[in-house]
Amino acid sequence: MTDSGSGQHSLPTWEQVAGLRDFIHARTYAAAAPTIRINGELPHAPGSALARVAEVNQALYQVTSHLCSELYAQLKTGSPGLTAGVSWKALVSIAAVWREDPELPDWMRDLLPIKPQ
Repeated sequence: MTDSGSGQHSLPTWEQVAGLRDFIHARTYAAAAPTIRINGELPHAPGSALARVAEVNQALYQVTSHLCSELYAQLKTGSPGLTAGVSWKALVSIAAVWREDPELPDWMRDLLPIKPQ
């Protein structure tokens, strides 16, 4: 982890961002697998459960990609600002749902807040 300079946020390395991005994208793809249509199949009925799953997965994929892009841009400057810390915090929040996933990188598990009982 790198320090953001402000002392308020501990920021990840470029490789850690990529690793977490790949993990989240893999989970969104796996969750969306039942919604994938083969060439020639009709679209899912608007408002159906499968259509909504596909929409939610696409939204999560896009949000994750956007946050990572913002974080990469900030890290590239060599002097990341507040946007970097906020983007990283949002990515950590997204990853928290997979706290118990055995494939979650160990370094990431250590960053997640303790699960409330």
